[in-house]
Amino acid sequence: MGSSRSIQRAVEQIAVASRGRFPVWIQGEEGIERELIARLVHNQSEWVTNGFFALDAAVVPEALLRRELFGCDAGAIPTLPGEYDGAFARTRGGTVLIEHIEQVPKDIQQVIATALESEEYSREGAAAKLPLECRVVASSALSIEELSAESALLPELSERLRLLVIRIPPLRDRREDIIPLAAHVLSIVRSEFEHESGQTCPVRSFSREALDRLRSYGWPGNERQLGEQIRSAVRLARGDELGAEDLLLSWESSEDIPAFRDAKRSFEHEYVTRVLRICRGNISRAARIAKKDRKDFYDVMRRNSINPQDFRQ
Repeated sequence: MGSSRSIQRAVEQIAVASRGRFPVWIQGEEGIERELIARLVHNQSEWVTNGFFALDAAVVPEALLRRELFGCDAGAIPTLPGEYDGAFARTRGGTVLIEHIEQVPKDIQQVIATALESEEYSREGAAAKLPLECRVVASSALSIEELSAESALLPELSERLRLLVIRIPPLRDRREDIIPLAAHVLSIVRSEFEHESGQTCPVRSFSREALDRLRSYGWPGNERQLGEQIRSAVRLARGDELGAEDLLLSWESSEDIPAFRDAKRSFEHEYVTRVLRICRGNISRAARIAKKDRKDFYDVMRRNSINPQDFRQ
């Protein structure tokens, strides 16, 4: 979602990828929903009724990667008495996404590269060849060139994966997309709130100051951070619009950086206000959450002219 040229380019590449069956490389920093891009490719293809499987090589133990991708014959792994279908078999006619592919050991990278070239593979512990009938999508926060230069990706595998590259630049490089994304997230969070609570969500929009802060912030966590920040702000907001203070985003321009004393006071006020809002004005509970002595917490409230009665409903 967005009007930036890079996003429009990505939409075009997704459409091209969906019409073929060749491997796809998705590049985007952490916090960019690379799996969502892979699912868009899958859902727009003729194999949408078949399986989609996402495997994160940074999470799956190395000892299980081969089994999860290729499967194994009965007896090949002592803890598995029967045969096991890996992702390539389970998603026949579908899509297999390998996230953080640079974390895949080199010997398994070689097997993947060979499978992509020959369009067949073998289960662990088996000699028979099986047809590779799924699309392989790989993703990473780094480019193929960067990973190849670091020797994190085998040349023969990178050659197979560079046929079509979908690159999503970080949010800080496409600021024109921030407000449409924020509005979209707000609509989703409003729906979630109303579904969970059975009440109308009071938050309807962003204040002008909040929009300015959204545009100027660097978003190191990209779309994921944007979503989490708005979701948190909506659940704790009191008015019908989100203010800049509700978003709790740091200052990034030197012109906007306040004096240390003012920044500390502002943080104290925002922090105590949020905790009291969660605890509905219960000072003892708020002090426990803040891990402060009740008297010390009360002193912070008094120093910031915060009345707990304002939060008791």
